[in-house]
Amino acid sequence: MIGRLIAHSGAVKVTRQELERIEPPAATRSWKPVRHVDLVTVIRTELEQRGLAIREEAYAIQRDGAILFGVLDLAWRGNGEFAAALGLRTANDKTMAIQIAVGMRIFVCDNLIFSGDLIALRRKHTGKLDLRAEIARAIDRYQNGVLALEHGIERLRESRICDRTAKEMFFDVSAKAMLPVRFFRPAATLYFDPRRATPPTSNPGPCGVYTMPSRARCGRCHRHRPFGRRSSSESSSASDQS
Repeated sequence: MIGRLIAHSGAVKVTRQELERIEPPAATRSWKPVRHVDLVTVIRTELEQRGLAIREEAYAIQRDGAILFGVLDLAWRGNGEFAAALGLRTANDKTMAIQIAVGMRIFVCDNLIFSGDLIALRRKHTGKLDLRAEIARAIDRYQNGVLALEHGIERLRESRICDRTAKEMFFDVSAKAMLPVRFFRPAATLYFDPRRATPPTSNPGPCGVYTMPSRARCGRCHRHRPFGRRSSSESSSASDQS
């Protein structure tokens, strides 16, 4: 499930319990690594204190445990279609600071949407790092970021596009290798003719900026649930341009 989203490029999936066995390298006068399990524990504690329950979590490591990736799905800001998710990455080999990503989990196809901004702790792995205080500030920013991402999604839902623009967008995501070519046809079918999709969709969704990328992602896993109804005028427009 969500583990496949982070176990890539040589990363190895691990459980939270297995993180307890990973020890960081020795600290120096100016650099203090943070045990992965300690970081995860502080994040979980901060989320729980704010009433942000964790529905599911997955972790992966690279470079013999030096780098940690994680995704935590939260029971927060859910509306039946998506809910908040938190991405995490950090390294104990001096290659990166602790970073948190703002995200949303799409329920119907198990996809993740992450905003482009990463929340990096102000203090890196130094001896003066107050992990609890830094994580508290980072979660403040994370919650604000989730609200901003949610509003952005709503704006996309209200933005309508014509079929010609949708075709151009499908071409762009394929040309830029954002969507493998083998998924082009099922993704396009989900958007332009969902009743012929596999599995078929009886209630087609709206032609919009939000729907197009959602169906492109869902076309990869051949699972989709409609977000709304396509107007008759747009259906006729599609047949005219086909």
